[in-house]
Amino acid sequence: MREFCMGMALALCFFHTGCGIGGYSMTGMVLEKDLKSIKPYIAYWAKDGMTEERRLQDWVGCGGDNIGTFSWKTKKQMPGESNEQSSRRQDNDLQRCMLRSGYRYTGKCSSADMKAQPLCGAP
Repeated sequence: MREFCMGMALALCFFHTGCGIGGYSMTGMVLEKDLKSIKPYIAYWAKDGMTEERRLQDWVGCGGDNIGTFSWKTKKQMPGESNEQSSRRQDNDLQRCMLRSGYRYTGKCSSADMKAQPLCGAP
């Protein structure tokens, strides 16, 4: 029993030491910095002469969220369609709508998964 208690005390010491100075761990600080550099999905769509407001209006009109992100809508899920299939279909619909509206995707199209999406030229 004594060994168990000593082990628990030692584990707690390691746990608290890992929290770092002021409650921030190095991992937490790096993660926070990385998260701040992530752009919302809408930021990768450009169109000559567009304003931020107009782009957001087009985005929402195409099925995007009003904060510049995209999330699948369960109410638009078709019978027999999995959540993943529905999400992919809805995202592809958003992409096609933005392309039809004259926008171009400015993100990377280097992976096979990205190349298979409308925003990177797939049908």
